[in-house]
Amino acid sequence: MEIYVNLNYRFKRSGAQEEQMKYLIQDLKIFQSYSQIMMISALVGYHHKAYAPIEKGGSDTVQMTTFREKDRDYIDFIAFAYAQEQSVLLSNKKYEIFEAFANGGFPIVVDTLGIDFADKNRNNRIEIMKKYFSLLVANSF
Repeated sequence: MEIYVNLNYRFKRSGAQEEQMKYLIQDLKIFQSYSQIMMISALVGYHHKAYAPIEKGGSDTVQMTTFREKDRDYIDFIAFAYAQEQSVLLSNKKYEIFEAFANGGFPIVVDTLGIDFADKNRNNRIEIMKKYFSLLVANSF
């Protein structure tokens, strides 16, 4: 079976999470890009069965070209594991499944890392980074 990749696809992010993602990337610098935060969120979302289709998209989308080739393999894995049929890998439906798991997983990531959006002064970047890497190493998300 040939691998279907739509390099023109633009991933949607939840409008409700847009400012929070921006804060984690630009201010706290926990993640380097939207594609990185979406990938970890989707993996966590899949692990926790947190499938949440996006009701209202954010103003910006994330281009497929910002995802690494290995990320595309994970997108396919998540879509196939969820749909349980190979045909999902031949359409943009696999990207919609990924978006839903990223949307559902993001609040879990934020909560697990203990990030406070109400009082941003309480967020210690170094402590959050330590916790993030410890969770990755221990596979404890």
